[in-house]
Amino acid sequence: LATSEERRANRVAMLLFFSLLIHNFPEGLAVAASALESDQLGMTVTIGVMIHNIPEGIAIAIPCLKARPDSPWLSFVLASVSGLAEPAGAFVSLVFLRGVERRQVGGVKEGQSIGGEGTLENVLAFVAGIMITVSFLELFPEAKRHAV
Repeated sequence: LATSEERRANRVAMLLFFSLLIHNFPEGLAVAASALESDQLGMTVTIGVMIHNIPEGIAIAIPCLKARPDSPWLSFVLASVSGLAEPAGAFVSLVFLRGVERRQVGGVKEGQSIGGEGTLENVLAFVAGIMITVSFLELFPEAKRHAV
């Protein structure tokens, strides 16, 4: 990277890539746990996460393109790989909840949690804790450093 501006853009792209990679993994946990809870909740969470992943990919691709304008495929690969952390998180969530059957023989009564008392709540609390930690340890310090 020839200029200091390109090096700075590369640093921002890599920071965003790793931060969003870490951020996307627990999103996969939340999507899978929500889908196990109910079809409607799973679809709602999936659509919400899908919509907000679009600006995340752009947030990685733009600084990468600025740092390396001759390597557009690198931008595409970094944005895609960060998004692939989500299915990995969903897989881990499904393995963690593998003993949970989505539909039981007698059916699940409305309002009854699948997988025992508090399973979904515990997974979502874990996800929230990870996201809060990433925010306080990575995003807020970086934002403060760049504040005017």
